[in-house]
Amino acid sequence: MGDRSGMMGGGMMSVMRNMPMMNMGGMATIDHVEGRIAFLRTELKITDAQTPAWDAFADALRANAKSLGEVRASMMPQAGTGQQSLVDRLALQEKWLTARLEGTRAIKSALTNLAGTLSDEQKKVADEILAPHMGMQGMMTMMSAMQSGQMEPGQMQPGRRTQGQGR
Repeated sequence: MGDRSGMMGGGMMSVMRNMPMMNMGGMATIDHVEGRIAFLRTELKITDAQTPAWDAFADALRANAKSLGEVRASMMPQAGTGQQSLVDRLALQEKWLTARLEGTRAIKSALTNLAGTLSDEQKKVADEILAPHMGMQGMMTMMSAMQSGQMEPGQMQPGRRTQGQGR
């Protein structure tokens, strides 16, 4: 039947490792939000005139990190309670994804306003550095693989066999 690790049977920790911002590298995006904000502000060279839009964006990042941290904390004790049913795991995934969606919407709104104040050079820098800081690295990698022909659209759909999978 091939390797079915990850979401298909690896348990809660596998699910969490596969979620953006929950894997070990991504934990810092929640836990070290102030450092990330300082780094991004410096790299983008935010001017005094851009400060109000920047502050709204930074506040959206902070609120998102706080929300995701709270969801993560509420999920962690449950991860060690033994075998969880698929329904329980899906409920936890839904909770996580809902928090991610709400945070993404708030960040998008604030970023849209900020982008309107950025110079062309700042926009170029933002395009280069913001995706990994917003939990989008995995999505960007997948989109890149699709564009390069390494992955077909729909390849990650449930029940779809990929090359090399057994029965």
